[in-house]
Amino acid sequence: MDRRIQKTRHSIMNTFIDLLAEKGFEKITINDIAERANINRGTVYLHYVDKFDLLDKCIETYVELLLHHCANSADTILSVSAFQSVFEYLEKNFTIYKLLLSYEGVGFFRNRLYAIIAQTVTEVVGIKSGNSALSNDVTTHFLTSGFIGVLEWWIHNSMPCSVQEAVEQLLYVLEPYTKHLVSHQS
Repeated sequence: MDRRIQKTRHSIMNTFIDLLAEKGFEKITINDIAERANINRGTVYLHYVDKFDLLDKCIETYVELLLHHCANSADTILSVSAFQSVFEYLEKNFTIYKLLLSYEGVGFFRNRLYAIIAQTVTEVVGIKSGNSALSNDVTTHFLTSGFIGVLEWWIHNSMPCSVQEAVEQLLYVLEPYTKHLVSHQS
């Protein structure tokens, strides 16, 4: 992709995020974005259909950044390094993720993150669980909901404990399950 296009999209998205924090989604207009980014209104429409499309692309971008970072620094989804990587990345990028998780109209972000984590957990549970008494669907949604819930709690409460404490507590809660998965690897 042309660097100018990347730079313009980056500018539009950053401007949109700033305005989202200041005004809220409902009050943002394409004119606001164009003026703040110092570009023509038509340029915004060249890259995005409307502000809803921009919101969708913003959500996709930040979910992908989080997942890409975690995929590069963790060996498996149910490992210390995976959990630590997620919390460290969120800590470094606290402001944007708090905005995306807090804003009422951005349930799309949570839903997208949930879907991706659930898909990954489903793959791990399906491969590693040898216990037919466990329902893969129930297990997947239990683990995904719990993990997302802890992330939301941690972000909404402005990181009330350290990354290390959050990871240790999460692993302690998941220990019986992770031991079960490890014992069925072969």
